[in-house]
Amino acid sequence: MKACYETKWISANHHELGELPGRFHPVIEKILMSRGVKEAAQMEEFLSESPQLTHDPFQMKGMDKAVTLIIDALNKKQKIVFYGDYDVDGMTSVALLLDFFYPMTSNIEFYIPLREEEGYGLNQEALLEIKEDYQADLVVTVDCGISAVDETEYAKKIGLKLIITDHHMPGDQLPDTVVVNPKQPDCDYPFKELSGCGVAFKLAQALQKRLHIPKTRLTNLLDLVALATVCDVVPLRDENRTMVKYGIQRMRTTQRPGFQALLEVLSIPKDQIGVRELGFRIGPHFNASGRIDDARMGVQLLVTRKRQTALMLAERLRYLNDKRRKIQEMGIDICHQLVVDKFHQHSFLVVDSEELHEGVIGIIAGRLRDAFYRPTLVLTPAKEKGVYTGSGRSVEGFHLFNELKPASHLMERFGGHANACGLKIRQENIHQLRDYLQQRVLKVQEQMPDLLLKKIKVTDHIWPEDLTEEFIETMKRLEPYGMGNEKPYFLMKNIQIGADSHINFMGEEGQHLKISQFMQAGKKNISNIEIISFGISDEHRKLCSKPDAPYDLVFFPQVNEFRGNRRIQMLMLDVKQAVKYPDKA
Repeated sequence: MKACYETKWISANHHELGELPGRFHPVIEKILMSRGVKEAAQMEEFLSESPQLTHDPFQMKGMDKAVTLIIDALNKKQKIVFYGDYDVDGMTSVALLLDFFYPMTSNIEFYIPLREEEGYGLNQEALLEIKEDYQADLVVTVDCGISAVDETEYAKKIGLKLIITDHHMPGDQLPDTVVVNPKQPDCDYPFKELSGCGVAFKLAQALQKRLHIPKTRLTNLLDLVALATVCDVVPLRDENRTMVKYGIQRMRTTQRPGFQALLEVLSIPKDQIGVRELGFRIGPHFNASGRIDDARMGVQLLVTRKRQTALMLAERLRYLNDKRRKIQEMGIDICHQLVVDKFHQHSFLVVDSEELHEGVIGIIAGRLRDAFYRPTLVLTPAKEKGVYTGSGRSVEGFHLFNELKPASHLMERFGGHANACGLKIRQENIHQLRDYLQQRVLKVQEQMPDLLLKKIKVTDHIWPEDLTEEFIETMKRLEPYGMGNEKPYFLMKNIQIGADSHINFMGEEGQHLKISQFMQAGKKNISNIEIISFGISDEHRKLCSKPDAPYDLVFFPQVNEFRGNRRIQMLMLDVKQAVKYPDKA
């Protein structure tokens, strides 16, 4: 799917940052200061291979009550059921608590609803099943429940104790039970952006402290937290960064049979595991089980101690992910054509189709958002007659959850945060919601005229001679990259493709580009740096193919090693016709 939007380059204003501490490379310090890391000690922590930043779990509102209730249930040998969501965050949260509790009690089980039959979050039928069939006394939710007001009252009615742990934005009314969520009102917890699994980990940490359990029980769980934190796209800052760094280290030496089996099936070497592998290769296989089958398979893979069982489940997840991809691509084609035919003039894309699989509408919404750079909601019929399920993705500056709240009367239910949402709506209300969201985008555009321009944040202008292997190696200290700690992009000006340049279009459709040997400002031949672009647009293809036409390039620097040869590469993000710039002073 080709991109259909304009871009705006935003250069960092380093003059507003103040004086640099002078402890590290100046570019590194500029990047950190622009992200709110301004003191030398904070920078040392951020760049450390052994970060220590974490917070006392008992600072989280409701934590003390939750721990007391759980310990009471353990002492009375009561049945505890962990109730999770059907995505990576929910599966890892359930697996984390199962792993943590098993040495203390075997009187535990878990429940994850089926996406198509039950939908997201708590439901009364499931609670009744947990009470009667599971013979449960206490339910602990993970990654869900913050909006389950009616379901909480029902749990009380049938004699089921309930603890809600969640990380989603609360609505106007909280469930009347013990709630552990850093985003709830009057919660003093200093970091609000944990994943659902991060909140579950803080619950385990609080129990570890109260029960004097060895800390190794916690460190053994960090691989799960890392996977959830990356896949749920929460900011890689503060203690999220601490947990992800240690979690990736643990995964590279993992003894967890489920991870070992999946890495083997996917041919991923342990030493290559990083944020990209977690987010784009490992995570989607877990999500596939929840999207088109049963998320319990993902939990079983994470907690099994039997290699043969792990291999069988890993192969099943690979099959489901392949199936998911085919369903997804078909749905993307359908929705893309609907946008072109019906909604191409809309500033908020609300696309509904009966031909979509409910399990992939979130992915489709994200792909449409990325292709057209407009907030997007994709809807398809739910199991209930006359009701549609929707999943939305937004752009920077348009807070999806906040914008939907005033229209809550149009929906059966909804939840989410700034960048994503899920909802149920009656078919007859879709048109009204579409009109409302269209008007809201136009209203926000009055204050933010560039709302629907994709912003590319440029860290600094760099000259070819400054782009060295040593500099790129120093940049690695900023990893892992992800939401809230994005890759820093640089600008190189007045690049020219000349007669001596080697231009190579690669891929089955020539969709990738490699340029070797180019010039800068018509003066200097650059032969030690390559320009690489994956998925180049037609506009960029034409621009880069004009002989001697100068252009400006935004890129991420990397070193590529192939058969013992190392080359510095500029991984191109965007390119534009050059404007007149002064020479280097």
